[in-house]
Amino acid sequence: MILHRRGPRLWVFAVDHDAVQLSWRALHPGRLRLEVHAGAAPLVEPTTLHLAVPREPGDPTPRADAGAVTLTGLPAGRLLTVRASGSALDGAVEVVARTLPALGGEELTRIATISDLHLGTESFGQRGTIREREQHDDPHPWRCATAAIDAAVDHGARHLVAKGDLTNLGLAHQWRAYARLVATCPVPLDAVAGNHDRGAYGGGAAVAPTDAAAAYGLSIANPLIVRDLPGVRLVLADTTIAGRNRGTVHPVAADVLDAAAEAPATGGVLVVLHHQLQPHALSEGPPVGIPQQESARFLDQLGAAHPHVLLTSGHTHRHRRWARAGVVVTQVGATKDYPGVWASYRVHEGGISQSVRRIERPDCIGWTDRTRRAGLGAWEHVAPGRLDARCFDVPWSVAVADRDPAAYGSTSW
Repeated sequence: MILHRRGPRLWVFAVDHDAVQLSWRALHPGRLRLEVHAGAAPLVEPTTLHLAVPREPGDPTPRADAGAVTLTGLPAGRLLTVRASGSALDGAVEVVARTLPALGGEELTRIATISDLHLGTESFGQRGTIREREQHDDPHPWRCATAAIDAAVDHGARHLVAKGDLTNLGLAHQWRAYARLVATCPVPLDAVAGNHDRGAYGGGAAVAPTDAAAAYGLSIANPLIVRDLPGVRLVLADTTIAGRNRGTVHPVAADVLDAAAEAPATGGVLVVLHHQLQPHALSEGPPVGIPQQESARFLDQLGAAHPHVLLTSGHTHRHRRWARAGVVVTQVGATKDYPGVWASYRVHEGGISQSVRRIERPDCIGWTDRTRRAGLGAWEHVAPGRLDARCFDVPWSVAVADRDPAAYGSTSW
């Protein structure tokens, strides 16, 4: 089990080649001034925010809502100090962050993923006890999904992928909501189905993803979608089992391997699943994904098929990173619950980077931060994972002819 320590009131959530995202909770209403230094002088113009909304109505000691901000225009591969001051803090605070190093060559494209939207749900937690207290025009799954898409497009994403559990029960009105989300997205949006979409919870009333795709003109892997984008082949694969929560890669493995093997060796392959590949015989905890033996066999074959593969999934609502046979494997959390995220994938001539960002919109982060209390408060420590599991580079470096799958072991973060 990988635990995330309780953060201070202000902490670094994400880094990129040219940006740092800070997050906070329970600051005083007031001014928050942020300066980024790599020495004595600020690197960019200071950012000043005004935090004014009480966290709890009637709280005798009001605190500002949870929030986040991204500081941009920063140099790559530098150790930076962010100096925070102002009346929102009890005193000046310094936090340290290192931006991701620059990948070789030009940037070719940007892809973004969202995951575990659960359109149609109204609560969070094992017993569904966490519910919204405030009145909103739209429910939190819709607000978080649209805010994530807006942030990703503003960041420069040219293609989006939704990594399953698009709906909460697979019901017709939930599929209509997802179709409306796709229709409002300004860039192409592909998806894989999740166990919540496949009738595991909706029972006989659930609409199969293939039927929903046909009815509403949706792009959902059945069982594969392959897109050739600049510098990377995008491969989406369906790992669902009708009526089951756990997944399997076996029915689609051969097709995924063929797609990877036929991709240009000078670029990369980004494989997208819903269910996580399990690195250990025992699951870290619910929900169960794809069993370890099946996962290991698939990764060994995938690593032999292509030298530059990054595989990412959802399902767990947690953040993890590990590797086997040269394939980097990640899990990325949900848009709709703590910490409430989307992920950016920047493709360069020399590699690919992942940077997971919190959704910053106030009417979203107020909700997602409150859901950290799930599991008697354990979710706050389980879901985020480590910073280097959320944000990292994968350089392209190994030639196909020189690759020996037996030389690559298994590591985890």
